[in-house]
Amino acid sequence: MIKSATVKIMLSHDYNHFESSILLEDEGGLILTEINSARKDCNRLCDEAIRQYKKAKAIAEKNDGLERERKQLEYDVKEIMKIKVKNRTPEEKAKVKFLEDKDWKENFDYYDDEEYDF
Repeated sequence: MIKSATVKIMLSHDYNHFESSILLEDEGGLILTEINSARKDCNRLCDEAIRQYKKAKAIAEKNDGLERERKQLEYDVKEIMKIKVKNRTPEEKAKVKFLEDKDWKENFDYYDDEEYDF
């Protein structure tokens, strides 16, 4: 009769390890279906951790790309500002205006990261 058991699962993904464990104790004894159910729960926890990791990694990669784009835009606008306004192309004027608008909007961001239902 098994009175206690520890179920552990470790999954590897993208050179990272995700591990979960559950301690089961029952004075009346454990049956294999309870242990197997705990194993499945551990596996689900690891799967969820991997899903969250993938999402966070995708967001980080996107932000990195956006940061590079932002720096390139700032450099471009810095160079455009050396040109007289009357000699700027429509594309150059648009870049300057876009950066000005973006900076203004970022100063007035009142929204949290949470999503609201209203």
